[in-house]
Amino acid sequence: MSDAGPFDIAVTGEIGQLRHVLVHRPGDEIVKMTHRELDDLLFDDILAPAETLREHGLLTEILASSGAVVHELATLLEDALAQAPDDARLELIHSACELAGALDLVTMLGSWPHVRLARALIAGVDWAELDATPTTLRRLRHALDGTTRALAPVPNLMFMRDPCIVVGDRVIVGCMATLARAREPLLVSFALTHSGLAPAPPLAFLPSGALGSSPHKKLEGGDVLILSPRQIFIGCSQRTSAQTIERLAKDALFPHFPELERVYAVMMPEARTVMHLDTILTQLDERLFLGYAPLATNAAALPLAVLERGKDAVALPSASVMDILRAELGHDTGLVPCGGTEPLHQEREQWTDGANAVALAPGHVMLYARNVHTIAALAEHGFEEFAVHMVEPPERRAELVTAAMRARRAVISFPSGELSRARGGGRCLTMPLARARV
Repeated sequence: MSDAGPFDIAVTGEIGQLRHVLVHRPGDEIVKMTHRELDDLLFDDILAPAETLREHGLLTEILASSGAVVHELATLLEDALAQAPDDARLELIHSACELAGALDLVTMLGSWPHVRLARALIAGVDWAELDATPTTLRRLRHALDGTTRALAPVPNLMFMRDPCIVVGDRVIVGCMATLARAREPLLVSFALTHSGLAPAPPLAFLPSGALGSSPHKKLEGGDVLILSPRQIFIGCSQRTSAQTIERLAKDALFPHFPELERVYAVMMPEARTVMHLDTILTQLDERLFLGYAPLATNAAALPLAVLERGKDAVALPSASVMDILRAELGHDTGLVPCGGTEPLHQEREQWTDGANAVALAPGHVMLYARNVHTIAALAEHGFEEFAVHMVEPPERRAELVTAAMRARRAVISFPSGELSRARGGGRCLTMPLARARV
């Protein structure tokens, strides 16, 4: 972590040297999960908190050792709550409580100090913490149902890629597909606006009728891949809707970014296995991608459409994802197959985030160590593996990352027994705030 001074938010691609990045260290919000809530909270299993924290701490350490300044959301949120005008603070509390159906908590939460309030907005609040508050009808109902929570936690917040997306010098505010994550864009955008971390970035694509979401208002950051200032890929997926992609392009992207020429919509299956575009495709180098080959190379399996400034959407029925990437970036643009060439390993390692790499710099990426066949496939493209382990002293880990960043191409692998069970890799867990332009 660092308390570096203000900087300009700027992301114009996926692979430029990572300079500033936002993460969220998982805490009590994952401790509070039980097996009864897994479907509602979008998890496949409950996580072991101590091990999850260790693995996430290792990810954070790698980011910092690579040269990036790492910012922690909970700290930013505390600072923002302390510094924001009273009306902005109250608006955040009111919006968060309204989304949760907990407007009876607004007055009480508004009186809490900023550190306690930040924790409550992330980890939730139990009724047992509120003995001095008036008894409301909702509280009586919860008592009959055996419900202990007055305000639910947001355990998916560690997947920082999704709630807000930096495009250029703006923060695009997401529209989460599920109620379990609906609070997250409020917290992230508030923290970035009021913490003093950087000059307050302009927020774009603020939801109309912010709390009146519908199944057709969906946009999550895992679906947004910035090829360059001229082209953007967006997954039309389980978590991002076609209507929202078109509105985002016409209302926010084209008006704000004069360099932008095309927005490609990747028509994905609406399935948890491929919930976001970055579960099947991420960028490694200027003309090299990591992807799930059965989808990325098959036009029939993953159709595309394109939006251009002032024009209607156009289907591209005969083009695969790789066809479009080669047309835009050059005929020598290549794909490293997640899981290698064997279909069994491809399917297994796509599930364990083998395609979800995050670039620290061109040709230098992080990946979960369990994706051994993906790492072997990367080796065939000149990526040297630097395996970082928890049992090594911190100084040795830092030396390994430094050596990796000096290599021509490198994949830094790290253990992920718990993080990978949460269904998100290194890209999902990071929100780049500033990258060098390539």
